[in-house]
Amino acid sequence: MKKLFAAILALVMMLSVVAVAEGTTDGENYRIGVFFKDSTSMFWRYIGVGCQTKADELGVEFVEYSPASYTDAAGQISMIEDAIASGIDAICVAAIDSTAIVDYLVKAEDAGIPVIVFNTLIPDFEATGRQRCFIGLDNAAASEAVMEKILADHDYSAKVVVLEGTPATQQNADRCGTAISGCEKYENVEIVASQPCNANRDQAMTVMENILQSTPDIDIVFAINDPSGLGALQAIQAAGREGIDIVAIDGTPDTCTAILAGTGFKYTADQAPFDMGAMAVQAAYDVLTGKEIEPLQRCGGTIIGPDNAQEHLDTYYPDFES
Repeated sequence: MKKLFAAILALVMMLSVVAVAEGTTDGENYRIGVFFKDSTSMFWRYIGVGCQTKADELGVEFVEYSPASYTDAAGQISMIEDAIASGIDAICVAAIDSTAIVDYLVKAEDAGIPVIVFNTLIPDFEATGRQRCFIGLDNAAASEAVMEKILADHDYSAKVVVLEGTPATQQNADRCGTAISGCEKYENVEIVASQPCNANRDQAMTVMENILQSTPDIDIVFAINDPSGLGALQAIQAAGREGIDIVAIDGTPDTCTAILAGTGFKYTADQAPFDMGAMAVQAAYDVLTGKEIEPLQRCGGTIIGPDNAQEHLDTYYPDFES
């Protein structure tokens, strides 16, 4: 059992759906709703700890909303409607479906509830002029950087598999679309398969198993996130295939450990989940208290590989045990 992840999960379970920090600001007990994409993966649990830590610091109430699965866009929208009806003071949202969610975020703003977008861009909402800010990794830049790095390792000659997230999402376009475009720049780089796995580890393992059976030559797997990359790694190891390198985006401790172990997982781009959660709550608080905020706030972006994975673990996850 990983001690840090267990402690994080225990904290969130103890606090249940609503984590309350006592405190007031100018006579207000602010309730900040943060909408995750799922409730179980390590990445989102670290975001939750960042949210709770900042909420405790500011003396506000952090309310977590997590759908049943990473693809439950309808469930997330229903939660937003419930939050609006309950009189939540601010919304921080990582959208599952960047198109379907727009009308509901406009509804929140119309009700006087400021909306902070994090993790995943929502272009149509930004276009309305109602979005207060976006907080997160530059997904396209991170994808381009990690793909360029692994292609350079292969002298720009490789057969590549892309494990996509949910096809309709903006994050999928930014990460996987950019990865595919990066490959297409080079004459000797070929995309031999590109299939969705909904950014889920178990689904990625199944998808990768099928690809391995039908595709004899694979040099590189680009996965939309670390869990998908780890699922691909499981499939590759179980099939006894060697010489396949994996890259992804997240920067989670499990992946750093896999990189250090020489498993074939070569690089990942850090998203800084703790910082992302804390920054989202801070931005919501600043809007509620009448402060101006930067419309674009970046976090993460470091490419993690064998040379700096241990340093990354020591700095950001010192209690982690694989």
